[in-house]
Amino acid sequence: MKKISVILSLLFIVNVSTNNVAASGIYPKVNFADAMFLPHTYTSDDDKLPNLLEWNLLKNVQTKKADAEITITDSRIELNRRVWTFSTSDIFYRKGFTPYDVTQEEYVTLVRNLHPYAVAYSEGKTSDWARQKIGDTAVFGGTGNGYNIPSWVPSEVLQGVGNQKFFLNGKPYDFFNAYVRMIHKIPARGYVLGNIMTGTCAEVIWMISLTNPEYVQLGLEQMRAAAYSEYWRKSPGSYKAKFNRWADSIKAVYPKVKIIADVPPSRSNVESDRGWIKELQRDLKADAVRDYWHLHHTSQSEFSGDIRKDAMVMNEIFQTNILRLLEKQKNLFPDKELVIDQWSVSLTGDGGRNPYKRTFFATGYIPRMAEFMVNYNRDHDNAIASAKYENLKQLIGSKGIMSMEYEVTRITANIFSESGTVLNVQHPAGVHIFGAKTAQKYKLLVFNDSGKSIQLPQQINCDGKMLNVYVNEALSSPDLTATTWSNYKTEGEVKPYSILYVELR
Repeated sequence: MKKISVILSLLFIVNVSTNNVAASGIYPKVNFADAMFLPHTYTSDDDKLPNLLEWNLLKNVQTKKADAEITITDSRIELNRRVWTFSTSDIFYRKGFTPYDVTQEEYVTLVRNLHPYAVAYSEGKTSDWARQKIGDTAVFGGTGNGYNIPSWVPSEVLQGVGNQKFFLNGKPYDFFNAYVRMIHKIPARGYVLGNIMTGTCAEVIWMISLTNPEYVQLGLEQMRAAAYSEYWRKSPGSYKAKFNRWADSIKAVYPKVKIIADVPPSRSNVESDRGWIKELQRDLKADAVRDYWHLHHTSQSEFSGDIRKDAMVMNEIFQTNILRLLEKQKNLFPDKELVIDQWSVSLTGDGGRNPYKRTFFATGYIPRMAEFMVNYNRDHDNAIASAKYENLKQLIGSKGIMSMEYEVTRITANIFSESGTVLNVQHPAGVHIFGAKTAQKYKLLVFNDSGKSIQLPQQINCDGKMLNVYVNEALSSPDLTATTWSNYKTEGEVKPYSILYVELR
C-alpha cells in the first residue's frame, strides 16, 4: 500500500467545544509546576457553550501556530470494535445489597452513551447469585457430583455463593432477566459467562438464546485458587473433560458462537498452574482463551503516589509489561484467539495511597489502553480478538453518579460507535492521537497525559484531502489530584490532563 504522507496546516483558528453538555466552567491558565497545589475551583464565565462551528467561519479570532507536524493516513484495516465490551459485575445492587433496577431509562442511557459493542453477564458475586433460578428450575449452588462445586464449599471460595435473595418493588428481582431487558434497550450484543462449577450447560444454552452473543466464556475466575487445587481434586483433566462436553453441546445448537476458555493468566508464575497449562494446551475445545489484567497486575503493584515514578510505571505498562503478557499467552496457546478481560483503573495495587487516581489514571490509562488495543490490532492482525472493560459499576457509582472514569470512557467511546478503519497517526510527543475513518468522516481521540499544553492546527491533510477540524467535545481536569472534570472552550489548545473528541470533515 502506497503511503501518502500528509502535513498539517500550521495555522489554527479558534474552536468551540460541545456535545450537548453544558460547560461547568473555564479553568484559569496556571503554571503546571504549581497545578497540583491549587484548590479544585474554577471561574465560570459562561453557563453554556455555543453551538459547534467550523473553525474557519469564526470571526475576530487570533491565529495560533501548531506545535508540530502531524501525519494521518488510512490503514484500510478494519477497526475491531469487539475490544469495546463492558461487564455487568455487581451492577444489580447497591450498598447494603439494595436491589437496583438497571432497566430504568436513565441508567440504560448512561450505558448506551458508552457505545458498547457487547455487554457481558456477569462476574464477581453476581455470577453466582444470579443463578438462583432459571425459568422455574433452581440451579443455584451446584450438585456436588464431583465436577460441580459441592454445596458444603465455603462461600468465600466462590466469591459470593450464598442464600441472598433480591426483591424489587415487592417482586423477586432476577438479575439475568434484567440484564436481557437492558441489552435489548441499548441495544448491544450479549456476552455470556457460564460458570461450569455452579451452573449447568442447559442454563448457558438458554442464556445464549436470549442474548445473541458472539462469545461465550466458560470457567470464570472462581476456578482460581482453592477451586483449582481442592475442589477439582487437583485434576485439570476433569475440568477439560467437562469443558469439552459443554463446548460440544453448545456448538451443536449454536455452531457460530465462539467459546472462550478460562485458563491460568499469563501473569501467573504459580507452580501448580503449569500443570493446568500443559493439560489445557492439548485438545481443549475452545476458540479462544481468556487472559485478565487488573491495573495492579500490569503495573506489578508499583504505583506509589509519587507522580514522577508513577508516570514511569505507566509507560512501562504499555511499552513492556502488556507486550510481554500478550506474547507469553499467544505462545502458550498459539491456535486460540486471545481475549482480554477486566482491564480497568480499579485495583491499582497502591493501597489507596495514590492521590492522582482520578486524573492521572483516567487520562493516562483508559484512553491509552483503547489506543493500545486499536493500534496493536492494526499492526498484529487483530491479535486481541476481544477485550472487556471491568466494569459498569465502577463507571456509574452507587448513587447513579457518573465518575471521572465514566466521562473519560464516554468520550473515548466515540471512536467505537460505528464501523470503520483504523488510522495511522504520527503526532508530536506529549500528546496521544488515534482514531478511525468511517463512511462520512475521520474521527480522532486526542488526549494529553503530560503537563505541557499542545497546540492543534486548523486543517489536516488526510489522504490527500484538506479537511476542517471540529472539536466536538473537550474535557479537562484542573490539576493532578482533582476529582471532577469539566468541559472547556479551546482555541486549539490541548490542555494538560485533557481529552478531546475531534472530527475531520
